[in-house]
Amino acid sequence: MIRLLEERGKTYDLPFVGNLRPYAHQAVQLNLVERALKENRQVVLWNRARTGGGKTLANYGYLTRDARVRALGVYPVNELVKDQFQSLQTGLPLGIWDEISLWTAEELRKSRLPGETKLEQLQRLSTQYHRAILTNPDHLVLVAQERLYSPRKEGYDSRLGKAVEVFYRLGEYVLQAFDEFHLYNIAQVNVLAQWIALMAASFPEKGMVFLLSSATPRPEVLRLIEGTGLPIWNVQEETRRWLEEEKPSVCGERIFLEPAHLHVVSAYLPAWNTSERILTNWGDIEAYLSEWPKAKGLIILDSIHEAQQLAAALREKGYDVGEVHGLSDRSRSREALAKPITVATATVEVGVDFQGEIRKDFLVFEARNAGSFMQRLGRIGRGSRSNPEPPLHVWAYVPGHVANQIQDRGDTEMTRAELEEVVTGAYRYYQDFSPYIEKVGGMNLVHGYYLQKKHHVDREQSPALKQIRILAERMYGLGFEEQNRRYREWKREKLLEPVLNFRGQNNLEFQLYGWDEEEAETFYPDLWFWDETAPDFPLKRYDCHFVLRRRRVRFVDQEAMKRRVKEHLSGPEREEYLEALSRDRVLGYAVAMGVRDKPAKLVWRLPVKAGRCAEQLVRLDRLRLESDDSGLNEQLNLLFQSMGRTSWIVYIIKRSVGELTDLLRLPPMFRLYPAKSRQGADWSIAFNSEAFQLWSVWETVRSEVL
Repeated sequence: MIRLLEERGKTYDLPFVGNLRPYAHQAVQLNLVERALKENRQVVLWNRARTGGGKTLANYGYLTRDARVRALGVYPVNELVKDQFQSLQTGLPLGIWDEISLWTAEELRKSRLPGETKLEQLQRLSTQYHRAILTNPDHLVLVAQERLYSPRKEGYDSRLGKAVEVFYRLGEYVLQAFDEFHLYNIAQVNVLAQWIALMAASFPEKGMVFLLSSATPRPEVLRLIEGTGLPIWNVQEETRRWLEEEKPSVCGERIFLEPAHLHVVSAYLPAWNTSERILTNWGDIEAYLSEWPKAKGLIILDSIHEAQQLAAALREKGYDVGEVHGLSDRSRSREALAKPITVATATVEVGVDFQGEIRKDFLVFEARNAGSFMQRLGRIGRGSRSNPEPPLHVWAYVPGHVANQIQDRGDTEMTRAELEEVVTGAYRYYQDFSPYIEKVGGMNLVHGYYLQKKHHVDREQSPALKQIRILAERMYGLGFEEQNRRYREWKREKLLEPVLNFRGQNNLEFQLYGWDEEEAETFYPDLWFWDETAPDFPLKRYDCHFVLRRRRVRFVDQEAMKRRVKEHLSGPEREEYLEALSRDRVLGYAVAMGVRDKPAKLVWRLPVKAGRCAEQLVRLDRLRLESDDSGLNEQLNLLFQSMGRTSWIVYIIKRSVGELTDLLRLPPMFRLYPAKSRQGADWSIAFNSEAFQLWSVWETVRSEVL
């Protein structure tokens, strides 16, 4: 066992937010924001303060200093959006008429007025009285690409138009904060960097500050931002200079991370059985709970199936357990987090402040990389309790070589910084897909260029349009016309949508290509399924491989699924789900009746022409999904026979999933699926955004391995 030492931070005798006195990085960031806006400059501030160190107030504190300034906060997961909202509601003293607007699907559904469209709602929630907007990147992409309208119904105003107005309103939010970049994949990082570039280019005369807050930096983010030519001010470097030169008066000292006892457990994570290991070792936690019966715990796993199975097993032992993951009821997540034990996935890995009613005293997690290890460790011990009991305990399940390197140090006490250094050096490299940035380039900027040409009367002399071209060339080291050629080629071949859409899906292609909605023919292999084992939140959309491997299912048609929605749901929630069922292009609809005793095997059967299409980004039809379970396979055959014309954006490699995963060091959650050629050879297939990511790295390494 290792005792992690408490972390303290000095506060300084300077005004900050309300009666609070700031940490050094908070004071410095506030001064840098003020300087940039007063000088009307566009800059990037990078703050690498540790978890629990007060980055939220550093980002939004300036709102209390200048009533004219507004802020936009962008977060990778909705749980973090909601947590930040709670923190700001209680900790940021704004004016009596000021509001904080929450843009998540759940909250927007609750607050939508009768007959109001989503576009009209976002216009209503982005006025001068909405001092801050907290959202996820999906809404930024929808706004920037003018997706929040139906060209068949509302028409389009070429002078400005409903679809454009929200984008220009967001340009009034001159503080734009982006948090926890380590949770984004390379394609999503690329999209967000282009949002920053598009904002800077579209409002060249406006001072803007882009705040990058992450204790886990991403070098590719820095590389892209440097390409914009925007100055990058490093808050930690400026803080060191400020302390040396200004020698500010110290006001006091606060504990921002409490001491904790760390137990490192060796585990074979590729077996995906950490939940079983936790149950085997549950005696350690029982001993802790027998001494501290009111202690509350959090367990973080990577697999939703494992999280569900562990939660069920703990309930059988008599524990009151909440669940927070991709298939749980998000409207009740706060209630689930307040349970004595919460089992969750990466959705709570960042930002959620486990204090007050959702405090946690012990933590169990698995970690497949160093970033997850440190982020998950940071979920416990934030702030300072008035009573240091119960003592905080952490059980970390890690690969054997990581456990050995930590234990070989022989330390009984460590700071978190020392632990991070050891952990970072211990974990092995996973593929980061860095070639993706160069190979895909600035497609969102090119797309934005064409959209903005409609807004400008003097298109040839528009400074915004010129600046978009310049930034696209700087960021990607490739001429704008060359990127434009790639854009037109992928658009002509109907391959473009996955690199424009933040989630890498292509469910809005009818807008991009001018199709009627019924003509759209591509989608991710997802299922809408009705989970009879989850009566509180039965309707879900998820990857078909997870559902079919782990659940016993019965396929139904879309109308049958709509009937279930009409019978069980009501109000705006029912209407939204009915609209989604009509709109979404999915593999099919199913009723999940229970969990399989053992997972079914699934494989994509490829058409004859797949051999000629291998190692190319293509749109491919006549794919079929097959299973080793005879009953499921019969249902799949009927499903594919009933489907109309269907094509998929794919990348195929003539190697098995296992071989390719080892060769490319693919990350554990990368969506790569087994495929069979007509001759029965084991190949691999990836769809949509993952197809582009796989293409980017295979193009680089195949000459070395062939």
